[in-house]
Order: sequence, then C-alpha cells, then structure tokens
Amino acid sequence: MSVELAEVISRAELVVTCGPGGVGKTTTAAALGIAAALSGRRVVVMTVDPARRLADALGLDIQAHANDPHQVEGVGADGGSLWALMLDAEATFDRLITERAGDPDKADKILTNRVYRSIAGSLAGAQDYMAIERLHQLNAAGQFDLIIIDTPPSRDAIDLLVAPDRLVRFLGHPIYRALTMPQRSFARVANAGTTAFLWIVRRLAGPRLVEETIEFFKSLSGMEEGLRRRAAEVAVLLRAKSTSFLIVSSPRAEAVAESTHLASAVVDGGFRLDGVVINLVHPLPRALDALDDLDGLEPGPLADQVAYHRELSQLARSERDEMEGLIRLASGVAVAELPLLEIDVHDVASLTKLAALLTGG
Repeated sequence: MSVELAEVISRAELVVTCGPGGVGKTTTAAALGIAAALSGRRVVVMTVDPARRLADALGLDIQAHANDPHQVEGVGADGGSLWALMLDAEATFDRLITERAGDPDKADKILTNRVYRSIAGSLAGAQDYMAIERLHQLNAAGQFDLIIIDTPPSRDAIDLLVAPDRLVRFLGHPIYRALTMPQRSFARVANAGTTAFLWIVRRLAGPRLVEETIEFFKSLSGMEEGLRRRAAEVAVLLRAKSTSFLIVSSPRAEAVAESTHLASAVVDGGFRLDGVVINLVHPLPRALDALDDLDGLEPGPLADQVAYHRELSQLARSERDEMEGLIRLASGVAVAELPLLEIDVHDVASLTKLAALLTGG
C-alpha cells in the first residue's frame, strides 16, 4: 500500500504511466483513475495502446468515436467522475489539419493527399505525434482536474516522450524548410546532389508519388508555427511540476531490467519520476521455525505443504532480489508493491479494490 501514491494523484494535473508490456500498466492507470475520481476529482484516462484493455476493464463500448472521452457510470464521489478514451491517431490528425488549415479548400487538399493519408493511418511515429496533440487538446480544454496517460510498452513510450522535441527539430530542419519553399526558390537552393536524389526517387517510386510528397509538405506551409508552438507547449507540460511519471513493472527479471532502463530514461529526459508500482508480487510466507525439523518426511500431504512453502519462499525472495535495483533507483519516490491477487482484475468492481490497494484506502 502507498499513501504516497494517493498524494501524487491528489496534486498532479497529469500522470503518465510507463512500463513493459504485460505488467498491468493499463490496469494500474485505470485503478488510479478510479481512486482519483473517488477522491472528488474529474479524471480522464487516455490509452495510447490500441488494444481494448482499458475499454473492456471499464465496461465501455467506445469503438465508435473512440477519440472522445466517455464517462464511466457510477464511478466518483464528491463531484468526482471518471472518463476514458482510446487514442485514434488518424482522427486526431484530421482534426488538427482541419483546425489549423484556416481554409476548407486547403484542408480538403491535405486530407485527400495520398501521402497524408498514408502518414495519418500507418506511418511509424504518427501515433506518438498525435498522442501529444490529443494531450494538448485535453489540457487546453480545461475540462478535467487530472489527465492520466497510459503509454505503449517501454521502448515506444520513450519515443512518445521525446516526440514533442523531435517535432520541433523537424519543423526547423533545413530540408523541411527547403521542401516548403515556393518552386522557384526551391530550384535555386537545390544543389546537384538534391536534384540527383530526387531523380532517383522518381525512378523508384514514380514521379506522381514524389510530387504528392512535395505537395504535402508545401501544403503544411503556414501551419508549422502552430504545430511547433503546440509541440513546445506539450514538451513544457511533460516536464512541469504538476506532471508525475509512474513506472509500472512486475518482479520478473526482464520486466525489472526494462523498467530500470525506462526509469533512467525518464530522469535523464528531465521528466519528474514520482512513483514505482510493482505488480504481481508473490507474498513472502511467514518463516517456520520448525521447518528444518521436517526434513525427510514420508510422502504425503504434510510433505507436499512443506515443499510448497519452501518453493514459494525461494520464489518470493528471488523476486525481491530482482526488485532491489529498481527500488533503489526509485529512492525518494512512492513505491507500491501489489501482491499477486486471487481475483481477476477485469471490471470496475475489481479495479476499485485495486485502487484501494494502490492508495492505501
């Protein structure tokens, strides 16, 4: 149990949960959302992971209009409420273009561009950029006291965290500026190497695709200042004192190693690490003074129970040895160890029980 985690969700305006896959990160994010709602806060939990675990656990059918917050009925107290949404990167990208284009014809030209449709739907990294855009929209709307972001598994989470900085650098890159120049200016600055490169690309990909790519970047001309400003604002938000990062892990060796790497990346990136949650920890059985006297038992129920006690004790101790490095790295922040539960955490009722364990309720 951790009263400190209760303090984190009572003061934070943004909580970002990170961790390896399969450690209960989405479940933890949902449980923290319930705990905050029960304390009287208006909370929205956004998952960037395309899996439907969040919606299924909260009993929501949010496949349609998944990008909009949906209220979880019956959760909240003293004016608090819980909302959830699944990031739809393509819908967020379309909304961004429509809002920032300033002209319906210009917006339509971008939205129907083949290169844009490919980027919006499937380009690696688009999910990260749209996650920061959706976060900006939620934060600017001021509708919620607390936003909880459930990030994708570790390595993708690191990409998401640096996406605002990367977008700012890209929009200021000479190649981007050259591609968005008027045609005559572009011709003047393009050297022989650039021309040869474009000739090769045209041969391989087809002239139409190359022209549509250049046209796509040109169509963004005039929008980049707004994009740059929003990305910079999110970069500041992610590093603000009101933002807390929580690492979620399990005691498995590979999960602890990945979580330790992620915790270091969070701290090195200038983000505020405020807590570590270690799920699925086997309980350490109480020591039995007479255990050594039970060696050499005849086969039977008692011998089986003694063997089980020894195996469970060894497993629990080895897990604590694995966790030691991560807990040491998290010195000074809230640490919550959650035991391997007998119940399956899959609905609001079981998530509420998990919320109590997480926050000492």
